[in-house]
Amino acid sequence: MHTATVHNFSFPGATAEDDLETQMATFFARFPPKSSTKSEPSLDPSRTSYFLHLGINDCGATDEDDLDEIVEKLMDAAHDLYVKAGARNFVFVDVIPMDRTPGAQSTDSEDTIRSRVETWNESLRTRVAEFAESTSQASVFLWSTHAALAEILDDPEEFGFAAGDVTDEGGNIWLDEIHATSSVHKIMAERFAKTFFPEP
Repeated sequence: MHTATVHNFSFPGATAEDDLETQMATFFARFPPKSSTKSEPSLDPSRTSYFLHLGINDCGATDEDDLDEIVEKLMDAAHDLYVKAGARNFVFVDVIPMDRTPGAQSTDSEDTIRSRVETWNESLRTRVAEFAESTSQASVFLWSTHAALAEILDDPEEFGFAAGDVTDEGGNIWLDEIHATSSVHKIMAERFAKTFFPEP
């Protein structure tokens, strides 16, 4: 059984483009940055993991050509955590297949959304790899919610859902036009745990 203390700086509707700077300021207000390269960080680096899970709202509201610059902003924030907070364990999370949400389906925006998500996720993969190479003291991982959710949507019966749940807003997979239900979150959390906390 794994237990953890969670410090959550997310809020509904936040985008990396408009809100990440505020979230970072809030973090450093609670956990002040190191005063020098030799000072101790506020949080124990060996016992603290930093999850950066942004992009869904950016992909929903931002032109594809602007997304790479926003991903770069996310990586700048990760670098600040590495230097100023002494962060040494990073988990980046990509964007779900938003084109398969009821919201995208109902507005005929699947192609536009799919292209944006592909651009974001490809840029994130590239930049996370570069970040890992440049931060030799850090453990850097990228976990794909895109792949995990796509697996559920491709074979819903395998996970205890019905075929109709794949597109049903307010059903067993989709709570509303874009948010997954707690049942889906539970499956994805279990898959994440198996990946990062395998049984001995």
